[in-house]
Amino acid sequence: MLLLTGIANPEPLKKLVEDYSKTYTLAQYTDHYIFTIDDLKDITGRFEAIESKEKIILTTEKDAVRLAKFASELKELPVYVIPVRHHFLFEEGKLFNETVETFIKNFKKLIK
Repeated sequence: MLLLTGIANPEPLKKLVEDYSKTYTLAQYTDHYIFTIDDLKDITGRFEAIESKEKIILTTEKDAVRLAKFASELKELPVYVIPVRHHFLFEEGKLFNETVETFIKNFKKLIK
């Protein structure tokens, strides 16, 4: 597996991969990284260098969006995407939703 990341903290993702795979190759880029054609060449080269016949490229949904411009170049490769799931700490999801709804209601009153 080639694990491709361009996220601020890849440690939880690496831990997840380590739970399911004995070995993997890491292609790590900085957070919010904008992939170039040279990066694509590096990524495909790293993938091709993996000796296993059964291999994949695994990346996050966030990075997949930034790789979409290379869709035609990547279409023959087994690229898999892990979806990003957000959650609120301290069970504050309901409070967040209420705050946003209150702001929108008050904002509508201001623009009338």
